[in-house]
Amino acid sequence: MLEEFWHYLGVRAASREARLLGYAREMAALQVRHRRCRQAWGAHIQATKYALLNAAQALDKPGGAALIVGGGCAHDLPIAELLQHFEQIVLLDIAFTYQSRRLAKLWPNRVFYHLHDVTGIVDWLVQHRQIPPQALVLNPIVPKSVVKPRWVASVNCLTQLPLLPLDWLANTGLETLNLEAFGRALMLAHLHWLDSWQTPVCLITEIEDQRHGRNGLLETTDYRPVLEGYIQHTNQLASWPWPVNPPGELPDGVWDSRIVAAYLK
Repeated sequence: MLEEFWHYLGVRAASREARLLGYAREMAALQVRHRRCRQAWGAHIQATKYALLNAAQALDKPGGAALIVGGGCAHDLPIAELLQHFEQIVLLDIAFTYQSRRLAKLWPNRVFYHLHDVTGIVDWLVQHRQIPPQALVLNPIVPKSVVKPRWVASVNCLTQLPLLPLDWLANTGLETLNLEAFGRALMLAHLHWLDSWQTPVCLITEIEDQRHGRNGLLETTDYRPVLEGYIQHTNQLASWPWPVNPPGELPDGVWDSRIVAAYLK
């Protein structure tokens, strides 16, 4: 707990509302989990880095700016290697750790971090504590202060977008089906947001969650139906397993794994 607290002190969030929803707390917890699960996560982190570099190398020429969504921790981003392909890299997230913000100091005028709620609904959600209007959910704001990129990447964040908003709406009496539809809408809106940049996109996301017990598979969550309309127009670069909560991390012999895939559009 003390380690997480010190990480929390170093986190910067996009707004007071973002802190209330728990984004700073989750970012600090992710830092601690990364250290604790470093060995189990190693293959996933390397596969993510390789997929990003593979996607960047598909561009016809180097230069311009890259926009990376989900850079709040940056453990899985090959920044030094990507700078060989781009003049600038802009990291976009609703919260940033001290370590990620330090990247801008290591590469001044080349690496930038930009605090931004990519869903566009967090502040509204805190003020109203109900499912936001459809027009707000489906039209998240593109940050105006970010230079127009020639390449965009969304890294390991798509399926995470609904989690804290849905936690915030728990125990409000809202119908489960309505909450599930809201979560799907947030993910679909993010895919539309990626397309709105009108530039090549690399999407790295989990496509399946699996929960295991001592006696085998307990439950599965399949994200492919949500992704179907988007990924049918992409090239899949790679797919790999990620033991996100390896054996020993959770009580009662339970452990979690994900199947992650990288797509280029």
